[in-house]
Amino acid sequence: NVMISALDARGLYTSNLDIGQRSYDANATRIKEQYLRESDLAQQDVLAEIAEGTGGTFFRNNNDLKEGFRRVAAAPEYLYILGFSPQNLKFDGTFHKLKVVVKDPAGLAVQARRGYYAPRHFSNAEETAKAEIADAVFSREEMHGLPVELHTQFFKSGEVDAKVTVLARVDLKHMPFRKADGRNLDDLTVVSALFDRDGHYITGIRKVIEMRLRDETLAKLSSGITVKTSFDTKPGSYFVRLVVRDAEGQLMSAENSAVEIP
Repeated sequence: NVMISALDARGLYTSNLDIGQRSYDANATRIKEQYLRESDLAQQDVLAEIAEGTGGTFFRNNNDLKEGFRRVAAAPEYLYILGFSPQNLKFDGTFHKLKVVVKDPAGLAVQARRGYYAPRHFSNAEETAKAEIADAVFSREEMHGLPVELHTQFFKSGEVDAKVTVLARVDLKHMPFRKADGRNLDDLTVVSALFDRDGHYITGIRKVIEMRLRDETLAKLSSGITVKTSFDTKPGSYFVRLVVRDAEGQLMSAENSAVEIP
């Protein structure tokens, strides 16, 4: 029975593109800025979901922090704890809406939990990993659980044919290997996905790197490994989404990049 209110201290929204970032042409820059804006809004959505999902208040996109603190600190005039037992509850991974209304509001405003989330239950770790990776591929949020760098390249093989190459650089020095039989064990799942300029999924490629490394081999690879993935495509504006997950630590990283092929 916890009600959480939140405040976004960043104030009014401004673009986070700056002069220190790699430059693209006008089209790619505009698309990248839109993507970053949606990513920022997605981060706000976490605070909004926590606040509104528990019946609290979320103060955002406003520089008047004094007023913001006043609102989030204000306690409801009346507080009721209502119990609810859903019928035919299914753990299907979806959000189930609830609505609380007052029969005779008389000018009162109601703050209440908007519903509940029924997470899916998976029978094994492999299904869990697949679900987490799929969710991350179609998310806007960048994740930094693993030391990963994303680089993209492209070249045109003709007027209407092109190829996009995705390079995932993974630093092995900080990987959570499991030691067994004199070897360092871990599996890396690397998923590269291509989206069009409107954010629609085009295609994706999944690769699994099984690492069974002796200490001397791991030392030689301490600078990292690079996983290469290529897509055949057409000239145009694209977004690349890279997701990397390891099996032992169950850590995950996700990166975004924009590609403009003239």
